[in-house]
Amino acid sequence: MQVKGTSINTTRDFVKEFYPIKFNDWIRSLPTESRAIYEAPIKVSEWYDIKTAYYIPMDSIADMFYNLNAQKAGEELGKYSAQVALTGIYKVFLLVATPQYLIKRASKMMETFYIPSEVEIIESSSNSAILKIKKFEGITKVLEYRFAGWTIKALEFCNKKEVSYKITSHISTGQASTNIEFKWL
Repeated sequence: MQVKGTSINTTRDFVKEFYPIKFNDWIRSLPTESRAIYEAPIKVSEWYDIKTAYYIPMDSIADMFYNLNAQKAGEELGKYSAQVALTGIYKVFLLVATPQYLIKRASKMMETFYIPSEVEIIESSSNSAILKIKKFEGITKVLEYRFAGWTIKALEFCNKKEVSYKITSHISTGQASTNIEFKWL
C-alpha cells in the first residue's frame, strides 16, 4: 500500500503549525525510516510506503498530542488537510458544488492518493451520504477518522450546517469495510 507525498506533506505541516515547539520531539519519536522521510524534502508527486510514511507518524501524533485518542487526532488531521487542499480557487468551487458531488469526488480522490484502494458512495440524499471504504490494506483508526474529518471540513466549506458523522464499521478492527455515515443541514 502506498500514499502520495501530498498527504505526507500535510501531516508534517500539521505538526509544524499546531505543535511547533514539539515538532522536533515528534520527529525524534519516529523510527529511523519514518524520520528519514520527514527530515528530507517531501516530493508531493512521489509514492511512499504507507506504513512507514503515514501510519506510524500519525499514530505518533495521536500518542504525543491527543493522549492516544485516534478519533480526535484523525479528525484534526483531516480538517487541516481539507483546509489546505480546499483553499483558493477550490473554495469558490465549493460554494456552488452540491454535497453529493463533493463526497463523490472525495471518494475518487482517496483512490488517487492511496493505492491500491477502493472507495465508493453507497447511499446519497440531499442531507446525508454513506462513504464505504471497501479496500484499504492496513488502514488505521487514525486514518479512518482523518477521512471523516476531511469530509466534515469540506461539507462545511459547502456551507452545510450541523455536519456530523458516525463510523458504523471499521476495516481497522477486522470488519469487511469502513462505512462512514455523514449528515448535514
